[in-house]
Amino acid sequence: MDYTLTKESCPVCMELLHQSSEQPVDLDFSLPDYCPDIERILKCRMSRSITSRTVSGSRFDVDGVCVIRIYYLDSKKQAVRCCEHSSPFTCSFELKSPSPDCIACVRTRTEYLNCRAVGPRRLDIHGAFTVTASVFCRGEQDYFSDIVGDDIQQKKHTEEISLLKGLSQQQFTVSEVLDIGQGKPVPESILRYELCFLSGDSRAINDKLMLRGELQLRVLYVTDIENGAQDHMLFNIPVSQVIDVPGISDETVNDIRVELLGSDVSLKSEYDEGSTLISLEARLCAEVFAYENSSAEVIDDAYSTAYELQLGCQSVPVRRLVSRLNMTPSVRGELSTGDNNITRVTDIWCDSISFITSQEDGKLRIKGKLSCCILALDAEQIPFCAEKTMDFSFDSDIPDGVEKAVCAVDIIVPSVSFRITGDNTAELKADLDISGCIYSDSSVKCITSAEGLEDRRREKDGTAALTLYYADEGERLWDIAQMYCTSVEAIRMENELSDDVVQARSMILIPM
Repeated sequence: MDYTLTKESCPVCMELLHQSSEQPVDLDFSLPDYCPDIERILKCRMSRSITSRTVSGSRFDVDGVCVIRIYYLDSKKQAVRCCEHSSPFTCSFELKSPSPDCIACVRTRTEYLNCRAVGPRRLDIHGAFTVTASVFCRGEQDYFSDIVGDDIQQKKHTEEISLLKGLSQQQFTVSEVLDIGQGKPVPESILRYELCFLSGDSRAINDKLMLRGELQLRVLYVTDIENGAQDHMLFNIPVSQVIDVPGISDETVNDIRVELLGSDVSLKSEYDEGSTLISLEARLCAEVFAYENSSAEVIDDAYSTAYELQLGCQSVPVRRLVSRLNMTPSVRGELSTGDNNITRVTDIWCDSISFITSQEDGKLRIKGKLSCCILALDAEQIPFCAEKTMDFSFDSDIPDGVEKAVCAVDIIVPSVSFRITGDNTAELKADLDISGCIYSDSSVKCITSAEGLEDRRREKDGTAALTLYYADEGERLWDIAQMYCTSVEAIRMENELSDDVVQARSMILIPM
């Protein structure tokens, strides 16, 4: 005979795609006419901006622009020059299944970049970058909470789960005109800039998220192109944006990720030679996952006191948001410039960062490396560039009871500082901002069907009301009850037991 099972379902976040695509960069180009000849290449950098992301059916397309910037010395060996080359790129991914309502996240990372001058005006560049795409949608996770039948005994357990209450993605633009200020020399051109988003105290209420944070902009600019004079400026721009997230509230636990899609920084002096104004336009995308911590009662075993029972089972994945991660550690290292003596450092920055997360020794371990660069002047006041790669490893506590932890982490480097320790050495310090959420990732055995085999009835001994059973330490009452076609509760009551297992070798009474 077939038994009826009570089906329950809970809203969950389903990952339709997590895939990476490596994009090659192979360029052979000449300098624009307005750029002077190359005496020596100092540094070559790569950046990407995402221009569009489109989900159509089971296809996810990503379009963007890759920008290569080459910093070099001109023939006078005084001024640092910059030229750049932009080229579009496109990536396509296939989803596991189409979804009309999903959000798509894209991250890019430089794999390698090699640049050499094959002449005073020609450059040969080879490299690669990786585009990693993730697509999420709202789904329903089914499980069974009860089997209907007077002869059925079932073992259940309570599973802690995170119910998806809100899932949203919204792009927005921050546009600002920034003033370098009085007392600063007038900029002639922007040589380099770094832009990052620092998360703040965001608040949720009534289907809205008030996203707060700040954009940090560091600008290195040229004040005299003839002698190569430079200056720099740091701007902190407050960001406050309302994000529509149906289902979010002040009681939900939220995973908030902000992606910098692209930016443009330019001088207003293009129109006014005496201007000290800088124009900033940054395109950002907020991705919000709102959860409600709850629980579900799941059947993981059953038997019949009347028939041999044939059970169907499956493993149900369970992902639960257990805590937020916020760390602000520092990484230190000593940079050697070889034969170049350092007389002055004109700029310092983090050029690249890569990392992985793992669970080791009961901790969440974040391990990686970052590369820091300095632009400096040697003893002859000639600019040069040097870099240092530094390894790092940081541990974070994992909440008790979490067997397998996964973490969605973002790491940015808000600041890098230096201290000159010798003629050709400097101590570097990079401040990191590590943020994300720790999830518990597990699977649960769940009964999906139950069939009583009518030709294999179970026979009970009806000659006595009680049977004596000598139980060993550690035996489960569930196994004993199943053996004698009774219930765990009946054995507990008869023997005044409170535990699910036998604590010491003893005689127990089995009601028949």
